[in-house]
Amino acid sequence: MFFNKKNKDIINFSGILYKLIVEQARTKAFYRELKVPDTIDGRFELIVLHFFLLERRLDKKNKKDQLIYKEILEIMYKDFDMSLREMGVGDLSVGKKIYHMTEAFSGRLFAYRKFSTKKNINGIKRTIKRNIYGTIKDIDEKFIKIMKTYIFDSMDFLDKIKIDKVSKNSAIFLDLNRYINNK
Repeated sequence: MFFNKKNKDIINFSGILYKLIVEQARTKAFYRELKVPDTIDGRFELIVLHFFLLERRLDKKNKKDQLIYKEILEIMYKDFDMSLREMGVGDLSVGKKIYHMTEAFSGRLFAYRKFSTKKNINGIKRTIKRNIYGTIKDIDEKFIKIMKTYIFDSMDFLDKIKIDKVSKNSAIFLDLNRYINNK
């Protein structure tokens, strides 16, 4: 496939956005302080959450934003594929695991989108508990409350950002420590 300069720019920009998503999802405080399981599942959940936060900010009517959205998805699934292979998942199983990840990803986005306008905030605690803390039986409610506040504040923060001005050094996600220090 031949790419023109505009497509290369979109590919590069989408790569920057995905890198920012992953960097935020790897913030150690999520795992150490907020007790998100430091597992493949826990990391997946935080990537999906931060993808959602950014995705809701993209203008679905804007052709460029549509291309960025699609390219971030492409990069993300390539990253998932590579990660599975690095973990030793065999070639014959990768496709099946990616399929299951796609189903889980879609379900998470559907659940988070219910709260994206903040009009339907009832149930966000259940969604956080089921998705982010799904493998923990008894999670302290204070962690769920912190995550809820972080999610809603992140939506407000991202709403104020000019996405097209983002660079690899941009802070498009909030500093998690300000939530932890106030717990």
